[in-house]
Amino acid sequence: MSKYIRENIITLKDNNSYQFGKFIMALKNLEESDDWARICGIHGNTFKPNDSGVLCPTDPDIVSKLTKSGEPVYCAHSIEPFISWHVPYLYEFEQLLNQYNYSSDKDYITLPYFDITDQTYDYLFLNEPTITILYDNKHITIDNPLASAYYYSSGVKTKITRNGIVQASTIQDKKRLKTVRRQLYNTLHAKTYEEFSSQVVTIGKTYKPYSYVPLETPHNSIHDIIGGDGGNMSDITISAFDPIFWLHHCNMDRFFYNWLKHIYDYENIFSVNSLQASLAPFSKNFKYGWLNNTTEFLLLKDVLPLDQYPYTYNPIILKNLETHKAYIDLIDIPIPIESITIHAYLYLKTEKLTEDNKDQWYAGSVSWFGINRTTRYCCRCEKVCTNLKIDILDFVQSHTITKDNINDYELHIEANGKLVIIDEKYTKYSLDEIKKDGTIIINI
Repeated sequence: MSKYIRENIITLKDNNSYQFGKFIMALKNLEESDDWARICGIHGNTFKPNDSGVLCPTDPDIVSKLTKSGEPVYCAHSIEPFISWHVPYLYEFEQLLNQYNYSSDKDYITLPYFDITDQTYDYLFLNEPTITILYDNKHITIDNPLASAYYYSSGVKTKITRNGIVQASTIQDKKRLKTVRRQLYNTLHAKTYEEFSSQVVTIGKTYKPYSYVPLETPHNSIHDIIGGDGGNMSDITISAFDPIFWLHHCNMDRFFYNWLKHIYDYENIFSVNSLQASLAPFSKNFKYGWLNNTTEFLLLKDVLPLDQYPYTYNPIILKNLETHKAYIDLIDIPIPIESITIHAYLYLKTEKLTEDNKDQWYAGSVSWFGINRTTRYCCRCEKVCTNLKIDILDFVQSHTITKDNINDYELHIEANGKLVIIDEKYTKYSLDEIKKDGTIIINI
């Protein structure tokens, strides 16, 4: 069976304007339909209120039981199914694009991907309010569906916000994207699915830092980089309503697809628990997840055969594994009450850290992608701990830091909240507020 290639959004725009125009118009049509809130609402269990078209359960307690995650949302984060859950989700979105293709050309539309870590391209068109496309052999200018869409905030139709970046301009942003890119390519060397996909949160204490950075870690960073303070992409419950969500996750799926291409013995690569994990609400019996009012769901093993999909990706050129590692490990810390970005600064003890010289001593950061637990209860979040890794390799190498001289440096950690506003400002957290009774170790 011939396959349709999911292309880079830039390649599609610059080299195939006809297909790009079809994609843009189909996306616009979808956003203007009732199905937009249905497909996007699955991710965070945030459907349009009183939508009779949504048949899957929406009660948070029921959802947490169906997904077996203890969380009030359908999406899988910090559990084994993370990347696999998004496979049928993206495929259903792609099917909707084709359903809402009103062009005279009915050739299959594939979802393109957006790789923000490749900053050799100009991505500013993603934020432009209007866009000119070639559609049915005519050039037309329309409201840009990549830049704007709607979600329902407390039942009120609300325009999405994107308060982060798509183009890096600051030193810190460039450093951060360089780290994220290295992490992405390193995942392709993972020996097991669990190493590749997600760092699972645990009940009780581990006191052992894990030795790898799974795909979910750079995935979280990109959500934060694009969403920024208060942006949709920074909030699990409403992130899917930002059109870039779908392009970003297509890129994550591209890495998963390429990783699977090199796996031949699933039984030894996937644990039994992973293979049997539920991907609620997706089902073989219904075209779209919101139509599934049964308890019959796809299992993770069901989405692995790649020949069942009409799409493919161009091969990713595998880079050498970066074997040098340097991390600040945050071990057994409580789940943050909101999405946060944790920044680490390493400065010489003979110096003083100030706002003016922070860029000089910026060592790295890590993002926790979550929900606002001041307004939404999560059963699992109250019980478990997590381990986070701040990748500081680039900083360590550029400053020639070793185990022998690390004691010459002072560690400063601070975190910026993305969702909770107090006195008209987003919350900031100290090291003690993040760590609680957890442990912090610098591993070089």
